[in-house]
Order: sequence, then C-alpha cells, then structure tokens
Amino acid sequence: MAYIFNQTWVQLDNYFKENNLNTIKQRAWLEQFPDIEQAFYSLNKGNINNIIKSSDPQQVRVISILDQDYPKLLKAIYDPPSLLYLLGKDLQYDEKLTISIIGSRYSTNYGEKVTRMLVESLKHPERTIVSGMAIGIDSIAQISALKCGMNSIAVLGSGVDVCYPKSKINLYENLIEKGSIVSEYPPGTPAKAYHFPIRNRIISGLSTALIVVEAGLKSGTMITAECAINQGRDVFAIPGSVFMKQSQGCHQLINDGARIIVDQHAIFSLAAEFSTSIPSEEKKLLILIHQLQPNFTQIIDTLKYQTSELTILLGKLEAMGYIEQQFGKFMLTDKGISGLN
Repeated sequence: MAYIFNQTWVQLDNYFKENNLNTIKQRAWLEQFPDIEQAFYSLNKGNINNIIKSSDPQQVRVISILDQDYPKLLKAIYDPPSLLYLLGKDLQYDEKLTISIIGSRYSTNYGEKVTRMLVESLKHPERTIVSGMAIGIDSIAQISALKCGMNSIAVLGSGVDVCYPKSKINLYENLIEKGSIVSEYPPGTPAKAYHFPIRNRIISGLSTALIVVEAGLKSGTMITAECAINQGRDVFAIPGSVFMKQSQGCHQLINDGARIIVDQHAIFSLAAEFSTSIPSEEKKLLILIHQLQPNFTQIIDTLKYQTSELTILLGKLEAMGYIEQQFGKFMLTDKGISGLN
C-alpha cells in the first residue's frame, strides 16, 4: 500500500531539489532513517506530518525506497529512484515473473506480429509485462498483456497524471484499471525528451529479463538494453531483415551477446524459463491429455478452444517439455506428469 500524494511529499521533493540531491544522494539521505515517517519527522524538526496510506487506483500515490512495497529488483540497481509515483494497482506482484518487452516506435508489421506472439506465449496469470507505453512495440506489448489477463506496468517519462503520448489515452486508462503506471517524476511533470533515457533504467530494473523486438542502432530502446546489461538482466533480441533499420539494433545486441530468439519454438520455450508454476488453464489441458491422449480435434471438441489459440498453447507446452506428440496424439512427458503433482 502506498501513500496518497499531498503537500507533504511536495515538501520532500522540494528539499531534494533545493539541496541538489541526485538519486544516489537522495537514497543516502533517506536511508539514515528506519522508515519514511522518521524521515519526515526529522525534516520537519519534530512535527507530525499528514501522510495517508491508500490503495485507491485513481489516486496518485507515492512509494519511497524505505517502504516494503518498493520493488526489490528495482531497489537493487545502482541508482534506483528514491520516490516512485503511482496510479493504478499497488505494486504487489511476483517479481520473478516480470519481463520487459520493448522496441521501436516505428514498428513494422513483422515486429508487431512477433510482439503479440511473445506476449501470448508468455501468458501466465501472475506474469507482469513492463514497458514504456510508447507508440509501436511498447504499447502493443502492453495492450496484448492486458487482453491476455496479465498485469502490466508502464513507466512514464512524465508525471503519472500526464498521459504521454496522448494518442495512448485508452491504454493509459486501461492500465490504471487493470495494471499500474509509475514514474520517478512528480505529478504534473510534462514529458521532456531528456526524461526518457533516464527513465529507461526503471523499465529494465523492474524486470528479470528484457526482450527487444525491434530497435534502431541509435535509439531509446538500445539505451534500455544497455541499462539491462549493466543491471545483470538477461537480454533477448529478435532478428529481422538486414534491409530494415528497425532490425539493426537487435542484430547489434545479438552480435554483442544477447540471446537470439530464432523461431516460434524458441518463443514458446521462454515460458519455461520465466515460469515457476503451471497456470490453471494449461493444467486443465494437461489433465485432459494425461487422461485421454487425444488428438488435436478431440481437444477442440472437449475444451472448445479456437484453433489458433490451441495451436499456440500446445506449441508452448511442447517447448516447455510437458507434452509430446506421437502418431497424431498428444501425451504427457515425465516432466508433464510431475507438473501435475
């Protein structure tokens, strides 16, 4: 649970600015105290401050680096923000299942299709997809995540109460309702060009891994990838055409050691790396396969899947090593049987 943003937090932000405290110095100042209440007590020379906790998604709220709700992965990076401003759901999610998916604002049809396939293959009720709500790959990843029933966090280069870009107002409102919007910039802060390279460390810092779908050689996406590498995150990249500028950044990352995602099977296999449990929907399918050893048509007739949906799900389970196909029928592997127990 975070604190409602009010004049007390404005006062703290003003103190940081007046004393020229950067993020590292802000953290050092705050960590003199056991909790944020004591920090305010010291700042106001013993006066009690009006700080109120709330989980109201429509209220702008604040989390300090001293609070239990502050994301642990982000706190571990070199220069985490001392304060996170928040709209939407509280930041209470499984950090082990967080993945950032980012890419070019000038996305191609190929990149958009791969992004949707990535998100669908990673579908998990406890998964969180992190991105920057930008036009192109970022927004497509977050729209797809919400459609799949997953959590999503957008990291803005403006205050959380400033929708940028304005064309993404529908996504912005959906994120407030079903996910979260965070920023290190106080409410009312307009989007500035120099904010975005700075905020990119938060996009990578909130996640266990980063997937780059499309990127120019000199782009904000490449800055985020560099942040992820410096933070010790796994970085994955999607190869593309040698004739497309949007693929040059991905090819450079692969050349520098990023893990390449070469085909649909590789996409599905990511789910195995980033999962700690089998979602109930997939477990239901595994139980059916274990009981009947059905073919494709029998599964559709029994569980009423759409053909495209079932194709993706079976490909994912096969890539994860839970099922195999013999003579047109599906059956569980030893790993699949263990997964049911």
